[in-house]
Amino acid sequence: MAKGLTLLCFAAATLFAACSGGDEPETPEQKYCNQRCDCNKCTELELGSCLDDKINQKDEAADADCKDEYSTFLTCLTADAACSDGDYDESVCFAEESDLDSCLRPPPTCNLVNNGVCNEPAPKGDGLCAAGSDTKDCAIPTCPSAGDGFCDEPEGSGLCAEGSDPLDCPAETCQTCYDFIQSPNTSTLCDASGSIFAAYFDCACVGSCADYCQASLCSGVSPDADCDNCMAALCPTEYDACLAD
Repeated sequence: MAKGLTLLCFAAATLFAACSGGDEPETPEQKYCNQRCDCNKCTELELGSCLDDKINQKDEAADADCKDEYSTFLTCLTADAACSDGDYDESVCFAEESDLDSCLRPPPTCNLVNNGVCNEPAPKGDGLCAAGSDTKDCAIPTCPSAGDGFCDEPEGSGLCAEGSDPLDCPAETCQTCYDFIQSPNTSTLCDASGSIFAAYFDCACVGSCADYCQASLCSGVSPDADCDNCMAALCPTEYDACLAD
C-alpha cells in the first residue's frame, strides 16, 4: 500500500511539472503585435515584421539609454491604443512616441540658442540652426507676412511681434573697439567693447595723446598715423586691448 501511494505521488508530481513547463509568458512586444494584428487582420509575415520592428526599436532604445521612454510608449500601445473599425488606433500614444523619438534622436544643438532671435529655418527663423534646436526663441507668434521683403516687427510696420520676421528684420550688428575707431559712428559699439573703447578714447583725447589725436579720433574720424603711433607708444595697455577686442 505504501509503495502504491509513493508511485501515485510521483506520478502527480511529474504531471504538475509537465503542466507548469508550458509556453513562456507573452512579451510586451508580442502582446502589442498580437493586439495590432488581431485588429488589422495581419498576415503571418506582417506579424513577424511587426515583432522585428519592435525588437529593433527596443534594442535601439537600450543603446541610447531610452529604456524608460520605450517602456512607457509600449505600455501605452498595449493598454491605451484600441481597435477602431478594423484599424489599431495608436494616436492616443502620440506624446509617448514623441518622447521616445526625442530621446532616440535629440535635436541638434544651436550655438545661438536663447539669443532672442529664432534661428531655425525660414519662415519662422533666419535659418542659422536646424529645426527644433532653438525652441524657446522660436516659440513666438507667427507672422503671416514674414519673409515678404518688408520688416513687419515693431521697428518696421509693427504688424507682427518682435522676433517673428527675422529675415526681413535682421538684428543690428555692433562693432568691436578696433572696428569702431576705424569707422566711427557707422554702427553701434558692442556692449562688451564699451569699457575698452572708453579707456582708449580717454587716453587719446584727454590723456597722454590728446595733442596727437585731437585732429582725428577726437574729432570723430579714424585715427591718423600720428595718433596711432602715440597710442602704441604712450598708451600701450589701452591700445593693445582695443586691437585685441
